[in-house]
Amino acid sequence: MRKIWIVMCIVFFLSIPAFAKSRDVYPVSCNLLWTAIEDVLGNPGNYRILAINEAEQKTSFLVVGNLTAYTDTVALTERGDGCAMTLKISQVGPDDSDERGFRKRLAKSLARLQAGKAAQPTPAPGYE
Repeated sequence: MRKIWIVMCIVFFLSIPAFAKSRDVYPVSCNLLWTAIEDVLGNPGNYRILAINEAEQKTSFLVVGNLTAYTDTVALTERGDGCAMTLKISQVGPDDSDERGFRKRLAKSLARLQAGKAAQPTPAPGYE
């Protein structure tokens, strides 16, 4: 009985992330997030784009420098409170450095785009 209880606890704790809220919902429009993703993937030193679908805002790419080439994907979906990103990066082992690197580059690119958008002067009414 004790062994069954231990196994059930382990299964429960391993399944918790499946029920967690996605951390990939950004409070920006999908068009702005897509521009940031294109900026990140546009660096040939880090990524090689295999296929891109502008209309559906989906792309598949490879991480440059990996010993084994895995096809990674990113897709955007409109949400009421922003834009949801589905990111699938395959990597062997517990190290998720490719995913962390992508997220870090995306955050920098998004911050740069938002800062540039806020810095643009808006024309005065009547002078458009």
